[in-house]
Amino acid sequence: MSEEFIQSRQNPRVKMLASLREKSARRKLGLFAVEGLRELSRCVELRGVEEIYFCPELFKSPEHSDFISALRNKKSISLCRLSESAFEKVSNRDGSDGLIGISRQWECGLADLPLPSGKPSTILVADAIEKPGNLGAILRSADSSGADAVILTNPVCDIFNPAVVRASQGALFSIPVAISTPEETAEWLSEKGIESIGAHLGAKDFIWNADFTKSSAIVVGCESSGLGGDWSSRLGRIVKIPMSGVSDSMNVGIAAAIFLYEAMRQKRAFTESSAQNLR
Repeated sequence: MSEEFIQSRQNPRVKMLASLREKSARRKLGLFAVEGLRELSRCVELRGVEEIYFCPELFKSPEHSDFISALRNKKSISLCRLSESAFEKVSNRDGSDGLIGISRQWECGLADLPLPSGKPSTILVADAIEKPGNLGAILRSADSSGADAVILTNPVCDIFNPAVVRASQGALFSIPVAISTPEETAEWLSEKGIESIGAHLGAKDFIWNADFTKSSAIVVGCESSGLGGDWSSRLGRIVKIPMSGVSDSMNVGIAAAIFLYEAMRQKRAFTESSAQNLR
């Protein structure tokens, strides 16, 4: 498989790759960019990549060269070298490491979500998340805490935004994600026997009093105003994280992580207790 070396910033392929910064271009082409060795290697492994563009002059470590050499030997992904000038045009980062790939977007419907059989599910529902960094952090926390899926309702931020891909540190490629409306999501959760538990400042009950050992969906709201009215009547219960001091709210990414790890803690404690009872 021959490799092209593109030096001009005006090359059509360079322009196309640079256009993927914009949501309209990503939607029109059905593609998105994945930049950086960590994110790109995880995308190659878990989702697949159609093309990879590289600039050896910007590589940060021998692992970057090894990554390209391994792909070159496999001959399964198209590789294209860019000059430093051309790479600067397509890069979404300061201090880029010289690796960027193009991957195809995938369907994000509720019907595509796989749920575990024989054990309770933990779903994170994130409503109207506005900031790419928060959305990426939410995906990363969901992945690391062992959640089964993330559902986005009233989406403001595009999950294929380069900043989301970066902030997720590759979790976008491992955690199943669906995009839906609050109404459809609530109906789907009810059909699956999954209780919806909302994070709400107006709740009287605290997070540790919710039962996450059974199938549950943790519902968190947007950064500015929390959960919207279209979720209020669709929640099984609401709980809050106890807070002291003058702050009256918490970053949605941090709040989601606290809920997810409380769910993981309860499940592990329940599993350990059950195992001891069987001895």
